[in-house]
Amino acid sequence: MILRAYLGLTRILQPVYRFAVMRRLKSGKEHATRYPERFGIATQERPEGKLIWMHAASVGETQSLLGLIPALLAEREDLTILVTSGTVTSAELMDRDLPPGAIHQFAPVDTVRSTRRFLDHWQPDMAIWVESEIWPRMLVETKKRNIPMMLLNARVSGQTLNRWRMARKAAVRLFEMFDQILVQDQATDDLLQSIGVKKDRRMLTGSLKSELAPALPAVSDSDELLKILKTRKLWLAASTHPGEDQIVLDAHRLFASDTLLILVPRHPERGSEVAKLAVDAGFNVARRSLGDTLTDDADVYVADTLGELGLWYRAAPISFVGGSLTPIGGHNPFEPILLGSNVVTGPHTGNFSDIFAQLDAVQGRLVAQSANELAEQVAPLMDRLVGQAMLDRAKRCVQGGGAVTSVARDAILVRLGLSE
Repeated sequence: MILRAYLGLTRILQPVYRFAVMRRLKSGKEHATRYPERFGIATQERPEGKLIWMHAASVGETQSLLGLIPALLAEREDLTILVTSGTVTSAELMDRDLPPGAIHQFAPVDTVRSTRRFLDHWQPDMAIWVESEIWPRMLVETKKRNIPMMLLNARVSGQTLNRWRMARKAAVRLFEMFDQILVQDQATDDLLQSIGVKKDRRMLTGSLKSELAPALPAVSDSDELLKILKTRKLWLAASTHPGEDQIVLDAHRLFASDTLLILVPRHPERGSEVAKLAVDAGFNVARRSLGDTLTDDADVYVADTLGELGLWYRAAPISFVGGSLTPIGGHNPFEPILLGSNVVTGPHTGNFSDIFAQLDAVQGRLVAQSANELAEQVAPLMDRLVGQAMLDRAKRCVQGGGAVTSVARDAILVRLGLSE
């Protein structure tokens, strides 16, 4: 009943979605020239040959594909990968990072007209959804065309599960549209089983993110920055959300005056807001987006830019990973650990409960719930020698060795009919 009602609404809500997109366009949340893609109007021609469509929600999900996409493209010269996502930030990163043979478009809104227009143009030979970004109309229209469908790197949080349980029949119907579901952790596999998703559709593979260590950003001043940062006692607060920045700044106030905090808001457009909090707290502040020079007397460096998080992780011996002091659910710990930075989080890490449970089992991360606790956990680990044993344990825990990418590649090729 719930699914039928939603699908009925997708037949009549095109004007509502159009109004919402145009309103987002005025506020800078949609791309100025590519917003028609949100209505299924392509801004590129479909290349000839086989085309795999991969849909991901935003930055983290799209970035997780950057190891898999080249592995697939290497298998066939006439293969094209189409990646869709819903945010301007993810689009900018995909335009920068996708290899030749892969293209990006914004995902169509979940209405009959937009999804059909999208599918008519791109005619994908296979459709892959990433993690938990599932739009019912998009799935139904794809299934009607007998396009092979896969859910890749599947992850279902407890909060999402509760929503699915309230609409159990709808959830089972949607998940059973997938020919195969590659699950990233045991907790998600158990959750899918609990709502009735059949075992023969599920395969526990691990997370693609465990195998993706981002390259050092190609920025002109990266070498100079790293030299400067090596002379400073510092720590990093990465991917912070509203409500966390003040706690981080309160913790920073407890350190010696020569300590540097690199503060990276999850959404760069919050740079001005975060910088003001730091100035109001009495700190000397420099902002990356404004090109401010990182001087010796800087207390806080607000790194409000895109695609440079790998640089900061490499520079920092200890990183607080945000989205965890407030009930966001946390962000992935693979990047900092694989790039040589120990991890401290808040208590809210349900989005990655399985890997954090594994890290906890080997004492591979620290947890703080307040500014005082955060300062206590961070302080000793600003010395790399002190934190090396913990980092070694964490690295052994998260390293995937390429197996997850290989399994995903092979499963996709089989479904596409390009392998046995």
